Amino acid sequence: MLTGDRVVLRPIEKADLPRLWELLGDFEVQLLSEIGPVGPLSLAEFEAKYEQQEGEKKDWFFFAIEVDGEPIGEAGLQHVDHFNRRCELGIGIGRDFWGKGFGQDAVRTLVDYSFEHLNMNRVELYVLADDPRAVGAYRKAGFVEEGRLRRKSWVRGEYHDELVMSVLREEWSEGGSR
Repeated sequence: MLTGDRVVLRPIEKADLPRLWELLGDFEVQLLSEIGPVGPLSLAEFEAKYEQQEGEKKDWFFFAIEVDGEPIGEAGLQHVDHFNRRCELGIGIGRDFWGKGFGQDAVRTLVDYSFEHLNMNRVELYVLADDPRAVGAYRKAGFVEEGRLRRKSWVRGEYHDELVMSVLREEWSEGGSR
């Protein structure tokens, strides 16, 4: 388990899947956290997707985000590259928990983990440029904008820009961490 100031990050258990399906299956949550087309997914399909990912687990670490003993979402590191010491951060939180600082705390906790335990040098992420809530949360967590990928994602019937953001180990140790 990883303990933040407000959240606990712990392994995802099979018993968590119905709650995570309920939280992350919300259409608005999917639009902002998924890559590719979004749509309804049955609990059985969600569980099968999880089981398939568990079997292929090679270069990623995903955690349930827990607050007061209740899962509120998931967060993880994917595309973990131990040679170049970099990884990509991803997070999805149920809509009822947006804007309460839980995401920032989960992100900070994951970045700490990546630098202190996985020996990463760089943590990066991709976010819709016109999602000010997420962009602001990532900035507050220490990420800086590196570039803009123009018209990269198809969302709500039109193309949107994505921002590439990252935090480097030396930036984190100079004041980004808690």
